[in-house]
Amino acid sequence: MESIPLRNPFPGAVSFLLASTDSTQKDARRLAEAASLGGDPPAPGGGFPVGSLVAAETQTAGRGRIPERRWESEAGKNLLFTVFLGPGPASLPGLPLRIGTALCGAVALYADKAGARFDRPPRLKWPNDLMLGDRKAAGILCESGPSGVFAGIGLNCNQVEFPPWLDAKATSLAAELGREVSRWDLLELFLGALAESLRDVEWRGKAEGMLWKKGERATFLPGSASPGPAAGRRVLMGRPVGLDGEGSLLFLEDGAESAVAHASGELRAGETS
Repeated sequence: MESIPLRNPFPGAVSFLLASTDSTQKDARRLAEAASLGGDPPAPGGGFPVGSLVAAETQTAGRGRIPERRWESEAGKNLLFTVFLGPGPASLPGLPLRIGTALCGAVALYADKAGARFDRPPRLKWPNDLMLGDRKAAGILCESGPSGVFAGIGLNCNQVEFPPWLDAKATSLAAELGREVSRWDLLELFLGALAESLRDVEWRGKAEGMLWKKGERATFLPGSASPGPAAGRRVLMGRPVGLDGEGSLLFLEDGAESAVAHASGELRAGETS
């Protein structure tokens, strides 16, 4: 584990890089919990303040919001990291969306600074994916522990080839921009955007402005936290129209007079298959 010399807007934050790990979420939890107990953290830095992060060149057990889906990443090509946010953000409405808008904004700003452009701007697929067109470029996983909230992020930066089962679903910044991406410059931009987003009272409007498929034909599979009986859930056809104050998706089903707020579920493009 080595230190990464990053400009980080969070006071006292430290950043570590591992050549390989099973999960940066587990590593960040271990460091934060050791620091909260007053023990010696298993890495230099003397603690793990809010805004500190653990990154890895490769993960052997990366995962997404849906447990059975693994995060596939070519070693040394992408950004794989977990940021420790402390206990405060646990009560913030729309936390994954706040992080997602920060990531979308940082990606767009990076492209602008590099003099490059996306054919289609980064969009936030509710509740936690970054999309370029209809392909996924990043995923966000928020989890809570005794010491606070951890945000794990996988962002495809310089990987341009994907396994056959992901080839039509995944993309990367390099593939879309036609040039290599400086991962650590982009990470610095994200940390700055994240610090602002966590205190932004206008987060909802910004997230709605970046919402993937807003107002367009889409399908939605409600999750267990959505209204109605948990058993026998059916795929809804309609349009995502916005977000409520807690960050739930407002989905207008075909034939309905008003949109329904869903706290969990999966949004998909187009018709069902």
